[in-house]
Amino acid sequence: MLILGLLLPVLLGLTISWLIVPDVPILERLALGYALGFGFLTLAMFFLNVLGINFSLFNTTILVSGIIGLSLVFLRRKNGRGWLLSMRLNPFPRMKGIVRSLSVFEKILIGLVVFFVLSNLMIAVYWPVWWSDSLTCFDLRAKLFHEAQSFPGAMAMLRDRALKENFGFYVFGKPPMTSLVHTWLYLFGWTNPKVFYPLLLLSLAVIFYHSLRGYVHRYHALLFTLILVTTPYIYGHATNSYINFPFAFYFSVAAFYLYRWVSTQRKGFLVLAGVLLGLASWIRQESTIFFLGYLIILSFFSISRRRFFAPLIFCLLYFSIMPLWELYGKIVFHFQRAGGPGAISGLPAILTMTGRLLDFLRWKDVLTFFWNDILAWVRIVFYMLIFTTLLYIDRVRRHLFLFLIVVLNIVLFLTGTYLTTLRDGFAGSLGSARRLFLMFLPIIWYFVALITAEPRFSNGNTELVDTPAEE
Repeated sequence: MLILGLLLPVLLGLTISWLIVPDVPILERLALGYALGFGFLTLAMFFLNVLGINFSLFNTTILVSGIIGLSLVFLRRKNGRGWLLSMRLNPFPRMKGIVRSLSVFEKILIGLVVFFVLSNLMIAVYWPVWWSDSLTCFDLRAKLFHEAQSFPGAMAMLRDRALKENFGFYVFGKPPMTSLVHTWLYLFGWTNPKVFYPLLLLSLAVIFYHSLRGYVHRYHALLFTLILVTTPYIYGHATNSYINFPFAFYFSVAAFYLYRWVSTQRKGFLVLAGVLLGLASWIRQESTIFFLGYLIILSFFSISRRRFFAPLIFCLLYFSIMPLWELYGKIVFHFQRAGGPGAISGLPAILTMTGRLLDFLRWKDVLTFFWNDILAWVRIVFYMLIFTTLLYIDRVRRHLFLFLIVVLNIVLFLTGTYLTTLRDGFAGSLGSARRLFLMFLPIIWYFVALITAEPRFSNGNTELVDTPAEE
């Protein structure tokens, strides 16, 4: 019963990934299936409740099973028996050949990645939910969902028990994906829902590797996958039940697939990028400003390649998910503004803050704050970004799209930090800003891995078996 709580979302994600990208490697498909499965599972729970149906175990299982069945019927009509035969193929002979082709160094790298992911899983499962914001918000909300099996019911229960007037917004203001994941696992009998996060770290490692593998040699991709997994700030957040690591996962993986679309022009990668970034907004609302940055760069590259509809597709996919929770909160819970109590509201206030962007003394303080406080635990990653960019400046042009994504993300982050400090001051911004910066770390490592590697020919596919680089 416990295993079904993980298998059913993965089956859902596998069918969805097959519809979007029918020809990715099996390990990447499983990783995608895990990420997409839990994302769409929580959306299914949300829409059940919008229709007035409780997201009980029975109702959600029936809906998810129906989606899987309809997807399989569509796949069979679209591709005949090809996709079914590919599922039946025995992967073990090929895996045996792959293992034989690995060098000693590559085997050590794979062993270390597996060791650190398994240890992360053991740490996460051993310790119960204990971080303060999770106990008072995300996991608390999940337990209310589990008990009431509806959003209005959970809010009513909270209002009956809460002492603070604005506590309802604090708990229900942020998008609900991680809380709904916890709810789903509680419904299946899991006592510790933190199992979700280390498996998401494993999925990140697999997708990161395959996103590199089309451009670099196998040993290089494995080395940077190990570096990604063992980055302390990423590793630590993958063992707790905060929203920061899941948000970083969906946000960064969307960037990987967006870059792969620019490189290969495979439509499925563009669709994945839009969907995954939309799922990031289903975790945190802060994705919107960075989406606009992605859209500007994507539009520039799309026009130069005469792919005029690509930005529109990307927008439609993102905005099909992004506004759902905010609209629900305004209509059902009567939340008046996205920022909650004490937040800036109204155009005049925003314009007033924007007019202060040329306060150079304030900018000096913000940059000092960024360097001394926000980067305190990840400064080595930032050093590597600067050092490798300067050292391999001749290779940056080959990966210009990704370089612009990295630079614009940091610029937008600094601008957002500046505006936030105007409202909350530096002390009130420290913890949130530092945790939010986690979203950039996988993208920075991805860029560093690309520019430090000897280039190789890419046909858009990623295979584990190594091939010689093009001279």
